[in-house]
Formats: sequence, structure tokens, C-alpha cells
Amino acid sequence: MSLRTRLVLVGVAILAVGLGVLLVAGNVLLAARTQSERSSVLRARAQAQIATLTVTRSGVTERPVPNDELLDRQSWVLIGRRVVERPAVASRRLNRFAIGLGRAGRRAERAGPDNTRLLAQPVTLPNGDRSDAVVVVALGIDPQAHLQREVLIGSIVLALLVMIAGALAIRMAVDGALRPIAVMTASAEEWGAHDLDRRFGLGKPRDELTGLAATLDGLLARIAASRRHEQRFAGDVAHELRTPVAALRGRAELAVAAQGADADAERVAALESVVAQADRMAETIDTLLAVARRDIDPQTGSVDLASLAREIDEVSLTEPVALPPAGGSPDVVRRAIAPIVDNARRHARSRVDIELSVSDGHVRLAVHDDGPGIRAEDADRIFEPGVRGTGPPSAGAGLGLALARRLARTCGGDVIARPGPHGCVVLELPILGSAS
Repeated sequence: MSLRTRLVLVGVAILAVGLGVLLVAGNVLLAARTQSERSSVLRARAQAQIATLTVTRSGVTERPVPNDELLDRQSWVLIGRRVVERPAVASRRLNRFAIGLGRAGRRAERAGPDNTRLLAQPVTLPNGDRSDAVVVVALGIDPQAHLQREVLIGSIVLALLVMIAGALAIRMAVDGALRPIAVMTASAEEWGAHDLDRRFGLGKPRDELTGLAATLDGLLARIAASRRHEQRFAGDVAHELRTPVAALRGRAELAVAAQGADADAERVAALESVVAQADRMAETIDTLLAVARRDIDPQTGSVDLASLAREIDEVSLTEPVALPPAGGSPDVVRRAIAPIVDNARRHARSRVDIELSVSDGHVRLAVHDDGPGIRAEDADRIFEPGVRGTGPPSAGAGLGLALARRLARTCGGDVIARPGPHGCVVLELPILGSAS
């Protein structure tokens, strides 16, 4: 569930609870007020009916009152157990209920049949004593009940309309509040890993979200500055070291050439080692320079891994009939393959094999050797710079594999090591057109 949906649901739930409380409270107050009005009308009718009786200290007697048809329409007068007056049009159920309420001899208000409300009021003598006479009056509650139902239905409909309008208003408010997040998300999805100069650019902070955008813009600027510094540093180091390494190699070659046939063999071997190490250093520097250039200008090209694999001497090559092109720069991929093959040759006992395959949208170049293999705990460690020398052969090969992995990742691929009894390092690149 998205943040927008959660916020809208929470807002609508709060609105629904508030409207529900108001709806219930309003209808409860209306019912209480209606009941109070009914009781007042019943008391007034009971007093009016009592006024038609002759009440003395000796007792209560009925007296004729002209034009009291309306008053007698829903009134009962009981003296003792005798009913002296009753409505002519009351139903049998209502008549029986009213007489039973009056014969109870005490004041009581009850809901009766035929949607009526009845009040039994004992008659009090002038000296304050209660007589044996009781007046019962009834009031039809249909109009009030109908009004209550209409008010309840109307309030429910009004509450639903308010909830719909409130939900729309809450949705619009949430959309407006989260619009900066949507803009930031859409902008970030369009950016690539090397779009160092792109910013959200929502202007001056106006609220918490635009303040977040401004903070992220500042963070991106610092990251871009740090990345450019790293790129410049790698390029500068590579350029600064190429000249002295070339001079070192030139002097070593001159020294080797100046030796005669009787030259000291160890000295010649040492100078040859200097030449070899200088070549290796120059290759590493060229690789660092390629990494720096790739980071600065990450252009995507097409690579034929089969052609690059055929350039490698003294290896056995296995390839499928049709190998699709991979994404990347041929020069960068060639430099990524070289340290993998060199590593396999250093650890192999007798042979190095290269196997090409296609799987899961990637073209893979697996370099196998019949050496001691790679331990599971060293599968990631061998790619750390400087891991070589004192450990077992599977412990890595200095900077070579680390640079190979970095070069592969600049092309959208990776270099992984497969643990096992024999060495296996795999270079994988995305098939051209499927690289993200």
C-alpha cells in the first residue's frame, strides 16, 4: 500500500469516526428531546383530565364537562377497580393495556401498543393523601417516530456526502503535498549512474518535502564533487606514473642490451625481472587509466567475447555456435580479461581453459584452471586489492582481479569466483540491448 493511499485512508477513517460520533450524539439528543416533549404533553393531558373530576376530602367523583370529546378520546378514568371513563375508539389491546396500567395504582409512563405512549397519574386529595382514582392518558407517537426516522436517514445521507467530499478533499491535499516526492521519483528514475550534474531543482524550501529535496541536492553535489575528485586522482596517478615507468623500462632494456655473452647471469635475470615488473606496472597503470576514462565517459559499445577469447594464446576455448554480442567497450573488456587469465596461469598446474556461454540475459566467459581451486571463504576476498603473496594460491592475485571486477562493472557486468577443487573465475556481461 502506497504512502498516498495510507494517508488518505487514515484521513477518511478519522473523518468517518468524527461524523459517526456526531451522528450518534445528534440522534440520541433528538430522541431524548422528543421523549421529554412526549412526557410534557402526557402530563398536561393528565392534569387536564384530573381537572374534569370532582375531588373532595371524601373522595373523587366524575362530573360531566361539556365539549370534552377531544380530551376523552385517549383518556381513561379509574376509581378503584371500576373504569368510569374510557375512549370509544381505542383498540382492545390498547384499552386492556391502559386499564392494567391504571389498576396498578401508581404513577408510571410506558410504551403501549399501537405506537402509543401512556401515562398513569394517581389523583391526590386536597389534604395530600392519594385517592383510589387514577387517570391514564395516551399519546400517539407516529409523527415523532416518523420525524426521527427522517432525521436519521437524512443525517446518514448527509454524513455519506460529507465523507465523499472529505475523501476527495483529503486526496487532493495529499496529492498536492506529495507532488514534490513524485517529481523527485520521476527525475531520479530518468537519471543514470553517471548523471553527476542532475539535480531535483524544486527551488527554495517551502515545507518539509521541498526541504528534503534541497538537502538531497546538496548531498548529490557533494557526492559528485567527491566522485570527480576520485576520477581526476586516478587519471592523474596513471598519467604521472607512466613516464617514470617508461624510463625505468628503457634503462633496464639498455642495461640488458649492454651485457655481453659473459655477463653475470643473475644480473641479467634481475634486469629482465625489472623489465617484466615494469611491463606489469605499465599494464596496471593503463588499466587504471581505462577505469578513470570509463567512469568519466561511460559510453556503451558492442563486444564480441568470442573474438577476444581467441586472441588469448595457450588456452583451450569452448564456445557455443552463436554467441550474441555483449554490451561494453572492447578495450575495457580486453583489459578485464587479461588479469583473470594471468591469475589462472599462475595457479594452474598444467592447463587453462576458457568456456563461453549464455544464460539469464548475460554472456559469460569462464576461465578454468587445474590448480588448487578457490575456497568458499575466499570467493569474495580475492577481489580485495592487495590480497596476495603470503596466503595460499587461492588467496588472490594483488590488484589484478580487483581491477578486472571494476572494469566489468563499468560495462554493467561483473566478475565472480566459483569455489571448488579447481580454479574458476567468471566474467559476465549483459547481452547488448538488455543492459540497464
